[in-house]
Amino acid sequence: MNRLAQTCRAAGSVTRRHRAGHLALISAILSLSPAAAPANTAAATVTIGSPLGSSFAPVEYTVLATAANTDLPEAGATVTSPITGTIVRWRIGGAIGGPYRLRVLTPFGSDVFGGVATSGPVTSGSAEIRTIAANLPIRTGQTIGVDNSSSSDTLGVAGVIGARFISIEPPLPDGAVGSATFSQSNSELQFNADVQPPPTVASINPASGRTGGGTVVTVAGRDFIDVTAVQFGQARAQSFSVGSESTLTAVAPPGSRGTVDVRVTTPAGTSLPAHDDEFTYADRASRRCVVPKLRGKRLRVAKRRLHRFHCRLGRVKGPKRALSRVTSQKPGPGAVLPAGSMVRVRTVAPGRRSTSSRSAPLD
Repeated sequence: MNRLAQTCRAAGSVTRRHRAGHLALISAILSLSPAAAPANTAAATVTIGSPLGSSFAPVEYTVLATAANTDLPEAGATVTSPITGTIVRWRIGGAIGGPYRLRVLTPFGSDVFGGVATSGPVTSGSAEIRTIAANLPIRTGQTIGVDNSSSSDTLGVAGVIGARFISIEPPLPDGAVGSATFSQSNSELQFNADVQPPPTVASINPASGRTGGGTVVTVAGRDFIDVTAVQFGQARAQSFSVGSESTLTAVAPPGSRGTVDVRVTTPAGTSLPAHDDEFTYADRASRRCVVPKLRGKRLRVAKRRLHRFHCRLGRVKGPKRALSRVTSQKPGPGAVLPAGSMVRVRTVAPGRRSTSSRSAPLD
């Protein structure tokens, strides 16, 4: 990047490296974990690369290369991805020419990088910042670079104290490992990318429903960002509505008796199967009333708990107001009965306690 070196020389020192065989097809190395990779943290979409807040100017490449930032001093800026996910979009500024390609790189230390994956090509006729949709997997500790296609292509460069970028000539292919042939201190390249983690399902409620479908299921989890589908096994939900990045509701489709995984899909991928996402299709006749503990609950809460466990409220001895408190029940907690079985309770008025009702039989 001779022109880049000339333009940025006043901002910092220039180092050139020319190493024999700097491109090597060493696939085994690419399977190794990146050195000094940061811990994977649960988070929403994160941006890696330049914050794009400095005064950038288009500078000609003069060579064909993969260019990447290695140091970014701005607060909150990160060179490597802190999460494993998918690059769903990237931005480039000062780019006139092309096609340009975003490249995922694995850093191995000492300015050695492995090519992992590449986006589709994009051309640009303006130095304005462009936002491009992408679908590139990236792992914790990996970074990004930009490939050009012509020596006359430009890329935005800014003088930023503490920043640094490198280039690898020629562009680093996927599956290859190469060393930087050029580096520039106190200079920053104008591009970045948004990494979105795949969604995770933590719980569903209710966890069962009729084979005919129609059960409204609340799904809790994280990273429900731009959800594109909710599936019950291999079947798509009849409909779904996203309430937030951590909750959504879905209407179960018809299904066969048995258990399936409820999976959520976003542009970053599909949630992995887990015990907490299991939904059981069951006909009413095959369900069971598993009697819950009702003592101490208000009557209206007891009704809801009975319904949730496929039971019904039977005879009530005592006040029948919603705020009345249950003091005893029959059958007791844990009893397994046919679905729809009735559970009798004794109640007292709100604010009252009855010691005699605890021992009085519920006949």
